[in-house]
Amino acid sequence: MNVWIVFLLCFGSGLAQTIARCPNPGDIRPCSCSVKKNGLDVICESTDHGYINKALTALKQQNSVIFYLKLRHNNLPKLPGFVFLGLIVQHLAIHNSTKGLTQLDLSQNSLATVPSPALANLHALIILNLNRNKIHELRSKSFAGLDTLEILSLYENKINSIDPDAFKGLDDRKLKRLNLGGNLLTNIPTPALSSLDVLKKLEMQENKISSIKEGDFEGLKGLDSLVLAHNQISEVPARVFSHLTQLNSLELEGNRITRVDPDAFIGLEENLQYLRLGENNLHVIPSDALRRLHRLRHLDLRSNNITALPEDAFAGYGDSISFLNLQKNLIKVLPPTIFDNLNSLQSLNLGNNKLIHIPEEITGGMIDTLVMIDITDNPLICTCDLQWFPYWLKKLKGQDDDTMSKKRTVCTMPNERREYVLQNLPLEKMGCVSKAGKISSSSNIIASNPTQILALHLAFCVTSILH
Repeated sequence: MNVWIVFLLCFGSGLAQTIARCPNPGDIRPCSCSVKKNGLDVICESTDHGYINKALTALKQQNSVIFYLKLRHNNLPKLPGFVFLGLIVQHLAIHNSTKGLTQLDLSQNSLATVPSPALANLHALIILNLNRNKIHELRSKSFAGLDTLEILSLYENKINSIDPDAFKGLDDRKLKRLNLGGNLLTNIPTPALSSLDVLKKLEMQENKISSIKEGDFEGLKGLDSLVLAHNQISEVPARVFSHLTQLNSLELEGNRITRVDPDAFIGLEENLQYLRLGENNLHVIPSDALRRLHRLRHLDLRSNNITALPEDAFAGYGDSISFLNLQKNLIKVLPPTIFDNLNSLQSLNLGNNKLIHIPEEITGGMIDTLVMIDITDNPLICTCDLQWFPYWLKKLKGQDDDTMSKKRTVCTMPNERREYVLQNLPLEKMGCVSKAGKISSSSNIIASNPTQILALHLAFCVTSILH
């Protein structure tokens, strides 16, 4: 008998003892159910996923402990975790049902180790989800035999140690995505990762990694996306990503970064398009490091401690940027020419800074491309120099007046100590000369509060994650 997996599992909300009852036989056929001393004994054999799902649905309504659930000689090409959701299962046994199994979800259980012997014969498995268990280490050859595995997710376990041979036995030409996020790792497990040369996405967010260094990612030559968000990294050193020449997306937000070495992004020149450095401790834009990124499109620097923008902050690399987020910094002044070379910019977020004045000249380089600008939550002073902004809002194509009424930026009139919505500045009272005739109609510009902008415009990249 080829039994590939036998676990002690609890899929229900508790193990409160109830009187064990089987459903009506017709509700679970061709499965069978009998009452034993410790609970129900349920057998499903020579059937398929549809009938098994029907039987398990009927069993959920009984709210009884299933002491043994045995699945024998069935056609189970896919075994998602939700099949067992709502059941109290103490022992699960699957016999000769898995030759064609391509997806296996064992998330949200209490596994302390990877069940390697049970997995070894799943030669057609493509996706393995072990999220939210209690695995504390990956031992040598933990996944041996999984010749076709492409996606492996170990998010939110307790992993603090990975053996150098942990992934040995996998076909390293197949694994495309590895999620090690939400664990207890303190450094990059380079020896274990170095053989995964076709890996496309590596997720190591929400660990306890305090430093990264040159050579940490050696061997990952095919990597397209690297997620190191929400760790404890304080510095991005020189050449740390030099082996990742195919990298397209790099996420470093939510760390403690105070310094980015000018040579930090060597190796990323030709392919990096998405860079997230938000929620760190940067005091200046790391322009020297960024200038080598010729293809950069999305740059997120929100929630840092940036106080000033030099005129050349975006010189040498800004012409490819379409998304720039400087929200929640400490910026007080915008040089008039600061954005002159950002001639591809579509979205600009300057909300929640310390700006008291927004010069009209900042739009010069992006006048034909900009579709969204946010200057809300700044201590703006009402002056005639701000009248250009509401005129641009009036040019917004297809604007919804009701929606726009909720997306208004205010300034303060010093003498009156009161706020005015920029769209309703008392220009005559202020003695302003109208600039209506000078406003270009080629840009559609929206002022919005940060929450609305995040909902509509600030989604950085797509990742579906097996969280």
